[in-house]
Amino acid sequence: MTKPQARELHPDLGAEITGIDLSERLDDDTVRFLREVFDDREVLVFRDADIDRAYQYYLVDLLMGHEPPTEEEAAVGAAGQGKFMISNKDPEAAAPSGRLLYHCDSMWSDEPFEVLSLHAVDVEPPVPPTHWVSATYAWDTLPSDLRERVEGLNALHVPSPEYIHERRRNAFEGELIHGTRDHLPVMTAPVACRHPRTGRTMLYVTQGMTREIMELSSEASEDLLEELFAHLYAPERVYEHEWRKSDLVIWDNLATHHARPYVTREGAPRTLNKCGLPMPTNAQKHAIQSYQRVA
Repeated sequence: MTKPQARELHPDLGAEITGIDLSERLDDDTVRFLREVFDDREVLVFRDADIDRAYQYYLVDLLMGHEPPTEEEAAVGAAGQGKFMISNKDPEAAAPSGRLLYHCDSMWSDEPFEVLSLHAVDVEPPVPPTHWVSATYAWDTLPSDLRERVEGLNALHVPSPEYIHERRRNAFEGELIHGTRDHLPVMTAPVACRHPRTGRTMLYVTQGMTREIMELSSEASEDLLEELFAHLYAPERVYEHEWRKSDLVIWDNLATHHARPYVTREGAPRTLNKCGLPMPTNAQKHAIQSYQRVA
């Protein structure tokens, strides 16, 4: 019997998983192994994953620490994901072209995604990669002077780049995807947040969705954010995933930030089925409050 193994992909985060049969449900030992590696490495990569949406949902759900869903529950959950995909070819897909700055999906919401995944169903390499960085490792390595400056501060998060600071937005003029909304949903959270599942502290500000630090003036806020982004997104901290067909990547959406270089509709096919589950509202509130009590 093949033993599950995890190969480090980057010093900060990421592990390629081998020795697991993704054609069947996983036993308790394998689930325990995956959860331990996931909580430590935050991004899991499976190559040659010949799976359907129901199995993708099953893996995402069990990595959240839930009781693994039954086959029926996974099928219902997968159906609820609808046409949740990233593609430069499918007319109904999200983010068909343009650049995505570093972000955590739905960090502006009461229920941001906790675990997300992408499954490469139609990819003809080379295509633009996806980049990940670890927000927990960034906090652990944050210089002491910066840490002292941000402890106790709160940041306002918005859904898309048209709402971030003009200085930052103009640096990527013509490259960014801009959404249109009837109203502006926002969320305020500490710059340093406790992860609801692992308890680790995260540097919870992102290039693409953090508008400002609430306690500072607009310009002072952007100056401080630029320092934090320089630390978070330094080239040596980035895991770059080069996509090939049937890759499956599952990541902790709270503990990591992800980004994408410029994608064009005319480029080679890059269609990735997306599947994710949100963090319950009460878990987010507990994470915020628990940090505020000890900061």
